[in-house]
Amino acid sequence: MNSIVAALAALALVVPARAQDGGVARVKEEPDYVKRLPFKPKLFEPVDAEDAEQHIKAAQEHGDAAPNYFQVGEEMLMLPEVFSNLDDAAVKQDFPHEGNAAEEEASRSSRWWGRLYIDGWPQTVQYMRAHFGEPPPAGLRPMILADPPDACAAVLNNAEEIKKYDAIVVAKRGTCTFGTKGKNVLASGGAALVIVNNEPGNMHAPGPDAHDLKLSVSMVAEDEGNLLISSMEKGMALMAAMVPIHCAAQSETVQTMDLCRGSTEADRAIANSIIEGGWVKGLPGDAKHEYLQATFGTKIPTAKKYEIVHASPPNACNEGSELLDNAEQVAGKAVVIERGGCQFLEKAMKAWSSNASMVIIVNSETSINRYGCEPRWKGLKVDIPALMVTDKGGEALKLMKGKIVEFPASPKVRKDTWLKIDSYRDTTGWAKKKSEQKMQLKQLRTEHAEWPDRIAAINMGYGFKTNGPVPPHGEEL
Repeated sequence: MNSIVAALAALALVVPARAQDGGVARVKEEPDYVKRLPFKPKLFEPVDAEDAEQHIKAAQEHGDAAPNYFQVGEEMLMLPEVFSNLDDAAVKQDFPHEGNAAEEEASRSSRWWGRLYIDGWPQTVQYMRAHFGEPPPAGLRPMILADPPDACAAVLNNAEEIKKYDAIVVAKRGTCTFGTKGKNVLASGGAALVIVNNEPGNMHAPGPDAHDLKLSVSMVAEDEGNLLISSMEKGMALMAAMVPIHCAAQSETVQTMDLCRGSTEADRAIANSIIEGGWVKGLPGDAKHEYLQATFGTKIPTAKKYEIVHASPPNACNEGSELLDNAEQVAGKAVVIERGGCQFLEKAMKAWSSNASMVIIVNSETSINRYGCEPRWKGLKVDIPALMVTDKGGEALKLMKGKIVEFPASPKVRKDTWLKIDSYRDTTGWAKKKSEQKMQLKQLRTEHAEWPDRIAAINMGYGFKTNGPVPPHGEEL
């Protein structure tokens, strides 16, 4: 019995007031089977699991609704009936009209679920709103781990920090009720509570003991939440936004290909601004070779310095071993691995098992992408950063064995940008007329002048498209 051990029905101790009663609520007479129990059931008072089971069984045998018990540590609490602040009708609503702030806010406040967009984190994390409490706060704000981790202290030990930053508090499930956690975080000045489940799956947490709580409470799945907790315990600072997601099978209000999207324009702007990549600092000639993060792993600490080491075998596809052949040399360093031979996740897992601090996949062409794995949960064990550089970036890293580099983030390095660059590299993005192609070449070189990987890909594609020499920059026309 880890959460609700009986149906979500109440033991009605008070009968609602009626007109013939003069508007005064009257106490319901206690059934005989309740009087025969070895204890006197009371709301919010703990009993042991055996007593709770006996009460549930007696109610069912007499045709009554089962009392609503929750496990709290080693004891059980009987709580009132669960009412939900989540509105069934809201699920079927169309998207808000563009620019209609009132409709957008109504959408935002009525969504049942959403995504945590964490700056620099390689993937979004789905959250489920609780049945109690308020909608999530808007905007980016720090995430802080509760102290104690289960948030079961009346005022958290780090309340001063939580209040100072108006933070999203992350807490582990267990020990006390969801409602108690919410009350404690509210008392500590938190902006929202995100509970990490302690069993597979996710849920809309019930909180009959905190129905009207003036705080947003949500839950995230166990593996994704534990990866966040692990990173924060290691000192990683995380900034996050709770973005409610509005879904519509078809829309009469908005022309969009998206079936699901952030409720407000501001939410969508945050989602589109999250860091996806950057560049490698410290390479020969100060070349700015780019990287994109994988869709698994953790945030890259951009101020951290990494020593470079190369994998053995180079593609990390040594069969029959969970470790790289040079695992001792890899430990604590950023390991460079060539693409090909086996799956990305297999390479990353061997780097992680060899205690690498980062895994860098070198692409086999002048392109980068946000590689991942399916199903997504398989990558949640990898708690180190994972990224990709181009073949040109890989050539530069070959010269860096035993040397130190950094990985600054940049909002200019994005997956969508590289999809566009790839269209020029594979020749599909060029105009049909040669005169227009030359103009494109000049414009593209000017636009991407600071990024050598992009320039190399553009020049390569132009050469393939024209089947001729590539003019020097400035002599395109």
